[in-house]
Amino acid sequence: LLAALDVLGIDTPQGQRLVMCVLGTVSIAVVAFLGRRLATPTVGLVAAAIAAIYPNMWINDGMLMVETVFILATALMLLCCYRYLERPSRWEVVLVSAALTAAALTRPESMLLFGILVLPLVLARRALPWRERIVHLALAAAVPVLAFGPWALYNLGRFDEPVLISTGAGQTLAAGNCDLTYSGDHLGFYDTRCLLEPQIDPPTAPDLSVRDGQYREIALDYMSEHAGELPKVMAARAGRVWHLFRPGQSIGLDGFIEGRSGGPPGTTHELVREALWAYYALMPLAIAGLVVLRRRGAQIYPLLAQPLLVTVTAAGTFGITRYRAGAEVTIVVCAAVALGAIATRMARPRSDDEQHDRSAAEPAPGKA
Repeated sequence: LLAALDVLGIDTPQGQRLVMCVLGTVSIAVVAFLGRRLATPTVGLVAAAIAAIYPNMWINDGMLMVETVFILATALMLLCCYRYLERPSRWEVVLVSAALTAAALTRPESMLLFGILVLPLVLARRALPWRERIVHLALAAAVPVLAFGPWALYNLGRFDEPVLISTGAGQTLAAGNCDLTYSGDHLGFYDTRCLLEPQIDPPTAPDLSVRDGQYREIALDYMSEHAGELPKVMAARAGRVWHLFRPGQSIGLDGFIEGRSGGPPGTTHELVREALWAYYALMPLAIAGLVVLRRRGAQIYPLLAQPLLVTVTAAGTFGITRYRAGAEVTIVVCAAVALGAIATRMARPRSDDEQHDRSAAEPAPGKA
């Protein structure tokens, strides 16, 4: 996407940030339609308002990384899922798969959602004959194959080792598995010093596919040698991504190391601080919104798919707020549902009995 902008002449970081803001604005509209489909038009408007002011929805736009596109793809995927639940058809399942494929093209771990989400989504449609459900699954599988196929074939011909998507997985594992991330200040986080001496003997293979495999072996060997510490480390990683472990430290890490303050790393931490407090304000509402939807008989597992994926991804790598991007859509929409339910309950007319009891308890006019 950024390469296309460069070709079009939008080749400065600030110009590309503005384009990312446009995509983020589109996400607000999609979130509105998702809230409307889950509940009411009013809830859709509330969801859009929350998405517009919630920093974790738009803080990524200034980073020029994948999360802006990923949030948009995730919102579209959830909207398409609920369309499919209401009207399961071949076209609708293709739309679900297309949105999920777009998400996977930005964050490859989203491929897991084909098993976590699409498979049960289709197989649970008992109104469809088994033959039709199999056709739906085949169509859903065909979209990512067509999307990733040319890139995977290109990669298979230009590296020494097979590479389907990218050569970053091994280095990612190595950055999160060394003495510096198994204890101390960076427990559950990542540290680029894990890729350097004296933590490891850095691979020097000229071919990136070979080098990535060497990083992966180094990480897996370290994990095997420290298997007893893995439960503690994985819990810390999951705690970090959900701001349940050392949340105060996350402000500095997000602002200084991750650059989530809207500019280059090292900029002010005020924005990430407000993002943290906004997250804490919305999470209880989001949980309440899920309860409301469940009591209304709505299917909530599509909304839970991204939070599950976030937790699994963080536990397997390291806990950074940026990995939670897809789950922010669920947080925003479910919080809007809760606020809508609260507003409806407050506006509901009192019953005749309640009015009678209140009148009996109050003194008559003119009497004290």
